[in-house]
Amino acid sequence: MIKSELDMDTHWRSVIAQCCGGNIFDAPGGGYSFSAVLDKERVLDAQKVLGDPTSALCTLSIADPAKKMPRGAIEAMVAYYDSATFPTRYTDNNGIPGTHERLVDFLNRQHTYNTRFTFDSSCVQYSPGSIKRLLAEFLPALLFESDVNLFFPDPSYAVIKSDINRRDAKVIGIALELQHDGKWLINYDAMEKQINGKKAVLYLNVPHNPAGFTFSHFEWKNLVAWAVRNNVTVIVDEAYTHLRYDGSVSVLSVEGWQQCCIVLQSISKGWNATGARFGWVIAHPVIIKALRKIMDVKDSGGFGPLIAGALWCLDHFEFAVKTRDEYLASHLALNQSLSDVGFSPLMPQAGLCQLTRAPKSADGVLFANADECADWLRNNKRISVMPAKVGGQAWLRWSATIAPVVECGLNDEASVIAEVVRRLKATNFQF
Repeated sequence: MIKSELDMDTHWRSVIAQCCGGNIFDAPGGGYSFSAVLDKERVLDAQKVLGDPTSALCTLSIADPAKKMPRGAIEAMVAYYDSATFPTRYTDNNGIPGTHERLVDFLNRQHTYNTRFTFDSSCVQYSPGSIKRLLAEFLPALLFESDVNLFFPDPSYAVIKSDINRRDAKVIGIALELQHDGKWLINYDAMEKQINGKKAVLYLNVPHNPAGFTFSHFEWKNLVAWAVRNNVTVIVDEAYTHLRYDGSVSVLSVEGWQQCCIVLQSISKGWNATGARFGWVIAHPVIIKALRKIMDVKDSGGFGPLIAGALWCLDHFEFAVKTRDEYLASHLALNQSLSDVGFSPLMPQAGLCQLTRAPKSADGVLFANADECADWLRNNKRISVMPAKVGGQAWLRWSATIAPVVECGLNDEASVIAEVVRRLKATNFQF
């Protein structure tokens, strides 16, 4: 007997694992928050009126680059395609010829301040799928089991702690704490009290998203010493390492980092190349060997032309410097504008976002949380930002990746910011 659609719906819901949400996997708010916001933005963007700047949807939400990947990288992809005998076949864990050697050369050029350590191919592995796939698949397979505590500073990039990815690890949230001097604190004492002899992994994305703070050499040195003392493995997500505005350094600058750290980097931010999905992991050779075994089973390697384009990026770091300077200018303009309309934005030390406290009401409408505030701004002011909850308080996250809306007459970043300011000034906010 052929089952009805309702019966089949019930059947398939019954076989979906709880790590994916079980019977209610598609309940509102249960998916990836960025995807939900993008869905809302598509609906609102379709309502814009050509030539009318007041109708434009001003998006300051998703912190993906609004600028183009360098043309030279695209030309390198084409050159590889034209010259390679089999340009689209599997590349496996070795990538295309020279992948790891060029990564090593890049790292040794970038981290000359750590003169006691020289990178070689035994401590570096490229990652198809970039950092996200490392966090979602490869590292959980390597590190997580039932007796592992995963410490997760909150908020942070939540991919690794998702029920879909964390396996049997126990996630322990550690709330970030904003100090009077404007610096953010990660409470190591709170973590130390909960280790209880179990294996421990700390996920640490520094430069941080969304708070935008960095670590000095001294802070990294203390972190490494604490982790070694407490036998904690630290996954250091340095997605924003090439967008530092304060002269801070990578954990790779600290002697002994390889005793406890697994470091993740990519071309995504500095070269405006999120879609290229090319990243790399730096760690002790034993970790790299184990990752290569896992990746060999789970993947057949990145797309050759994309790898060629990514390696071009590594050979042209001046483009990342230019990108960093452009985003710093965007941050300064956005920061000043938000300050002028009564918000109190925190200027980041790195990254693509800045935070403001979420207002408690707008034009008499009270907000119970940051989500309600962000929804109101999106639906009533056509300004799309991301909500954030930090230390139990409501914040808004404003991205400096500001795309023009040319069809509505907002031809550049400055005109978009000016339109956002106009709309905010016309609103009665209570903080």
